[in-house]
Amino acid sequence: MISSTEDGKIIHLTEPLLDSTSPAQIVKDLNLPAVAVESFSGYAVDILPDATQGNWSAHTVETDDTLESILGRLELTKTSQKLLENTTIKQALGNLKANARLFTQVVDDSLQQLIYAKNNAEVYIVSVTDDGYVGKWENNALETRNAKIAFTVKHSIQKDGKAAGLSKSVIRQLSQVFQKDVDFKKGIKAGDKIGVIFEDFRYQGESIYTDKVLAAEYATAKKSYQRVRFTLGEGRTDYFRPDGDTELKRPAFDRKPLTDGRLSSGFGMRRHPVFGLRKNHAGTDFAAPRGTPIYATADGSVKSIGRQGGYGNVIELSHINGITTLYGHMSAFKEDLKSGQSVKRGDVIGYVGSTGTSTGNHVHYEFRVNGEQQNPMAVELPKSAS
Repeated sequence: MISSTEDGKIIHLTEPLLDSTSPAQIVKDLNLPAVAVESFSGYAVDILPDATQGNWSAHTVETDDTLESILGRLELTKTSQKLLENTTIKQALGNLKANARLFTQVVDDSLQQLIYAKNNAEVYIVSVTDDGYVGKWENNALETRNAKIAFTVKHSIQKDGKAAGLSKSVIRQLSQVFQKDVDFKKGIKAGDKIGVIFEDFRYQGESIYTDKVLAAEYATAKKSYQRVRFTLGEGRTDYFRPDGDTELKRPAFDRKPLTDGRLSSGFGMRRHPVFGLRKNHAGTDFAAPRGTPIYATADGSVKSIGRQGGYGNVIELSHINGITTLYGHMSAFKEDLKSGQSVKRGDVIGYVGSTGTSTGNHVHYEFRVNGEQQNPMAVELPKSAS
């Protein structure tokens, strides 16, 4: 019907059309679907799941990875079996390319969507339907961009960063990028400014995953710190000042294996907290809550891993110039970490605990040169580059 501005007058559509000067409006109810129907390259399929639901995770495909192994680590083994019942999906994902990315959306412990990004433009999208899983190759369905967010600290980096749109992953990376410049426990002040550029992956117009911090700046009232992500010739990636030549000459080791935690016992003679005798303490202890990640303080390889008397669960790493480091009293080791395996500076190798001869949760850290124990907080550290 047509409702005019004249009170109470209804004009039916079967009546002659109004002229162009009429103020009348045509009103018509449309039977529209509640959710827009997506399609793969023009082929109609079921409605795609909402990309904003559940949790997205990303995985960089390694040489020996398969769809089953990746989904198995996500505790989605049954899902991988259902996926591979579809011969089209099995053929498309049967041979994953090393260094490609695999994004998964999980809602209520169930896989909703999977995106296999073979390269920046070509992706294979799998989605759940009432009849199982379907998949199609798509071009440019996944957008990769460098996003920028800046904010001023009012309460805390966690709260203000989240309000500005940063993920927990990016906020955690910021604490690592500036760990030598800013005390994120006590040194944060209202009014400090933070800016960060990071990788952002978008799908269906939504940000589904944020990854590496590419550059960041932390500015206080008196000083500004800048860091840029850079990969060296030997493949090691770290964050350097814009004047990278001087930054490359920084120490090759971190002084402590935790980003958080307090020094609870120093190097040298002390009264043993368990036996009560004065005894030389061959390392330094850092107290932290049980389960706090323990990091390798430098590039190296696993010399030994396992249970070792009073050290409890312990890992020893081999490094350059005859240097070894030891990490004791762990509650657990990093999953799948084995003797002989290479590790990078900053890699998680285990978690704080109180195994062995210990009175509380902490990590015992030793720094040895050709087998001789040195004070980790005072020893002269080799440089990253000459």
